[in-house]
Amino acid sequence: MQRNHKQFRFSAPRQAFTLVELLVVCAIILLLVTLTLVAVNSVSHSAKVTKTRATIQKLDTAMLQIFTSFEGKFNVIKSKVEQDYPGLSGETPEDTKIRQQKIAAHFIRDLMRMEVPQSWAEVYNSRDPAIPVKERLEPIKMTEGGFAVEESPLLEYYWQEYRRVAQTPGRIPSRAALLFLIIQNLNPEALEAFHGSEVVQNDDGMLEFVDAWGNPIYFLRWAPAFPDSDLQQNVLKGAGYTPSSDGTVNNNWWRDRQPALLSAMRAASEDHPDPMDERIPKLLDEPGNEELVGWFLYPLIYSAGADGVYGIAVDVTDVVGGSPVSPTVVGEGILDPFKEPLGMPRGTEHLDNIHNHQWYR
Repeated sequence: MQRNHKQFRFSAPRQAFTLVELLVVCAIILLLVTLTLVAVNSVSHSAKVTKTRATIQKLDTAMLQIFTSFEGKFNVIKSKVEQDYPGLSGETPEDTKIRQQKIAAHFIRDLMRMEVPQSWAEVYNSRDPAIPVKERLEPIKMTEGGFAVEESPLLEYYWQEYRRVAQTPGRIPSRAALLFLIIQNLNPEALEAFHGSEVVQNDDGMLEFVDAWGNPIYFLRWAPAFPDSDLQQNVLKGAGYTPSSDGTVNNNWWRDRQPALLSAMRAASEDHPDPMDERIPKLLDEPGNEELVGWFLYPLIYSAGADGVYGIAVDVTDVVGGSPVSPTVVGEGILDPFKEPLGMPRGTEHLDNIHNHQWYR
């Protein structure tokens, strides 16, 4: 019997991947990993923005309640001013009203400076940091007598907190801690709305509100030069000004009161007037006159965003340097929130800030 032998042919074993194929595979894997990381980072960033907005919204509500309480105090002060500062001889009723309104506005602003300080420079005496600020607004010397706003006990409390930290050489209390102290004293019930991750203890042992990146949340009681607002007039935009990265240029431009800026200020005071200052803006029509009239200002509460850079002027030292001084006490002791370019940006660094003046950002 004849056997049929099958012939088996063995194929040569397949060679390994070529270098090109390995590089292609690695490139695809790297691309997928990159896309995944971008997506994860984007989701993480969005989550942090949302969380920070929620924190700032709670702070906005708390501060709005505090500011609303000053409206009642202002009405009391205004009534008292009308009694203690009657019309002067030869003064028209209109001029009397303007003068009384101006005095009342100065008194309420001084009280707000004492109870809602936006910087430690408003708490300690810059000429002698060992003592608290004792120089409050004095009555405008237009009549004999009159009354002065008593120094708020809160000012002494803030100073004691400043002194507790500053007595350690080389330490200065965080400006962000002021916001916590203000709410703690003027609206303590509001603190119940905040979670543990929104309030931290800084290196000075003081509590402060932080954003989702762990950076302090700051505030300005008045920020007249803040440009990105839906809540107050944008005088910089109205004047056609482009902020410079040079703080001195910013400050000089504001101080020079260029015609376009004066015009924008006048429009702001007419379109959205300060309820605590009803002065008629007629003086702005006179060339070279630096008399300022008030327009409505909303407190600014803001986070630096993901880059950790705030990029806005918060004190006089930001724009002119030197020793810190109260940025709102100027001239003859008259407190005017429109005198300094607080809130003015440094170039474009502020554009990613998260704040309470534009909720859609």
